[in-house]
Amino acid sequence: MRTVLVTGPGGAGRTTLAAATARAAARAGTRVLLLTADPGDRLGTALGVPLGPAPVEAAAGLHALRLDAADRLRADLLALQERAATALDALGATPLAADELTPLPGAEELALLRA
Repeated sequence: MRTVLVTGPGGAGRTTLAAATARAAARAGTRVLLLTADPGDRLGTALGVPLGPAPVEAAAGLHALRLDAADRLRADLLALQERAATALDALGATPLAADELTPLPGAEELALLRA
């Protein structure tokens, strides 16, 4: 398994490069999962398929999905809070509600790496 990260400033061609690299790898026989956290779904437009939170087949051997980093962060933190409930109760901590959790800087990148 190999992970390829495509990074750079806005307008540098990240989406185009990621889509082209993924298509080339899929054509070469590699199974590819292409992820984005772009809420505008520019990657879906580049691939010709609308993307959402579940993987969709964009081409033979190429699946893609669009993550909602804020939703992923909330779900992960709520699950952690539930697993640590006994310890948090012992400390007298009040559980947080989902709407109290705000994505922190780097949450988008963390959601992509975790996925």
